[in-house]
Amino acid sequence: MNMQLISKPRIQRSMCICFILIVGVSAFLSNFRFMAFGKDSPATVADEKYQVSSKKISLEDAIRIAVEKNPQLQSTRDQIDAAIGELRQSRLYPNPVLELLAEEIPDNEIGLNQSQNLVAVTQPIITGGKRGLGIKVSEKSKEKNEFERDTVLLEVMANTKKAFYKVVGDQEGLVIARKVEEIAKGIYASEKLRFEAGEVAITNVLRAEVELSMAKNSVFHAEGVLQNSIKELQTVMGIPEDVIDGVTGNLLSKPGALALHELELQMSDNQPSLKASKKNIEVADTQLMLEKRQVIPDITVSAGYKRLSAENIDTVQLGVEIPAPFFNRNQGNIQKGKALAKKAKSENLSVYNELLFQLRRNFNSFNIERKRVMEYREKILPKADEALTLITRGYREGEFDYIDLLDAQRTWAETRISYVESLKSLNLIIADIERLAVTKIREQ
Repeated sequence: MNMQLISKPRIQRSMCICFILIVGVSAFLSNFRFMAFGKDSPATVADEKYQVSSKKISLEDAIRIAVEKNPQLQSTRDQIDAAIGELRQSRLYPNPVLELLAEEIPDNEIGLNQSQNLVAVTQPIITGGKRGLGIKVSEKSKEKNEFERDTVLLEVMANTKKAFYKVVGDQEGLVIARKVEEIAKGIYASEKLRFEAGEVAITNVLRAEVELSMAKNSVFHAEGVLQNSIKELQTVMGIPEDVIDGVTGNLLSKPGALALHELELQMSDNQPSLKASKKNIEVADTQLMLEKRQVIPDITVSAGYKRLSAENIDTVQLGVEIPAPFFNRNQGNIQKGKALAKKAKSENLSVYNELLFQLRRNFNSFNIERKRVMEYREKILPKADEALTLITRGYREGEFDYIDLLDAQRTWAETRISYVESLKSLNLIIADIERLAVTKIREQ
């Protein structure tokens, strides 16, 4: 007894010492990890990834990230920087040429005392307003690149919206699939109890089990579709390696009515791709003017000082060089410029016709899908809900058999899924109309 009484405090002290050592070692390792890795330690990175993966983003967040990270959009910004450099270069004057020349140096003497020495400066002079036209070409090219950047910006925003709407729709599809699975579980459990009570045949249980398995497979499929949609959204945003858990927000279900004439006017006035093609006409016309001016020869003026050491005479030299345009009058480049100017006008008309076709096609599709969504929301879905409720209640009371309940369940699920698909299609069309007409469509 005495030994036990003496050893018990010792054991407690030993446990306390061990606990203190463990805490100390843990603190040391934590500090060592921070000192060795800093904020980028493996544990910190894992924690950050976990926080990102549990985060759902909104449409505004997705568009903001896409505008910042999308590589295609960044490429257009780089193109504008290149155009700015080209414009800067076009404003610079040609460099003068400094000439130092020593002639007739005697071979029996080192130095320039007995030679003829020349110091001259030659300066090219651009004539005919060609420098000003070159600056205008660069300015208009820069403006065209800016409109092309705005075009890509609209496309990136529209693609981000469409990918976002797909995720929203697929999230809703997963909710429906899980709801069907929940209903199937309830029916299976009910049929199993009724079979054990001798009220129904084993075939009802087997059918209910098959329906439950099919419902589970539908959930698996819906989960896979959702993950693919999320990956598509991440790729469009320009962050394919990041991890997001989903999105927050709803699909537009009650968009206002649209007027085609107003949309066409907005497209004509605001569409940057049209502005870019029009600016391309200006570039081609200005370039053609520049090619025609190339016939006017540039002048090279030189002035220098020459020392005739042998005669001890200082002289001044002046010179003017003017190319004679006898053979090369820039005929080929002028013909090329005329063809490119004509091509730019044809491309502008082609761009307008294609945009107009896309707008009218999407306008017709919008009206069709809008009517379908209204029909689903106002008539089909309420009736499907009511039918499932009545048949479920009647089945429990013995008024309907299992086949009636199964049909009601399938009808309810199919109408819900069809409604979500129609709603998703409507929102994809809205995104395209907003891109084409450079406008915003809102709920009624």
